[in-house]
Amino acid sequence: MRVKFRQSLCAVLVLSCVNFFALASDVPVGTYSYTQQGEEFIDGQRASVTWNIAIKEDKNAVVTMYSWHALFTCDGKYTVSNDGEKLALTWSSKENTDTECDISAPQILLKKSPSGKVQVHSELFMWDPSGWKNTRVIR
Repeated sequence: MRVKFRQSLCAVLVLSCVNFFALASDVPVGTYSYTQQGEEFIDGQRASVTWNIAIKEDKNAVVTMYSWHALFTCDGKYTVSNDGEKLALTWSSKENTDTECDISAPQILLKKSPSGKVQVHSELFMWDPSGWKNTRVIR
């Protein structure tokens, strides 16, 4: 009886660890994009920022930002770590000596939604930093 209990406990522990690591790695390597629209100008055009997030296989990421009449910060190289069911991207001050970032780490979080879409959350989203946003897969 004791042996079966130990075996069952060990199996549950192993399966829990496997499930934890599977959940943490649900976001596949690739490039994801999110665009946020800002205020409207007198001429009818809107300010916007696009974040392209390239997740690499070596636990690193590169975030490039493109802007139409909007300020942005924290672009460059990031380190990637597992944060439960999410990937946490932390801006690397060592790798980004010519830019700056004043948002606390992790600056970007990624997760896979129940429907299979990769979602992003960040305080960098100046016009609406709350909640999870769906990304577009670039590659």
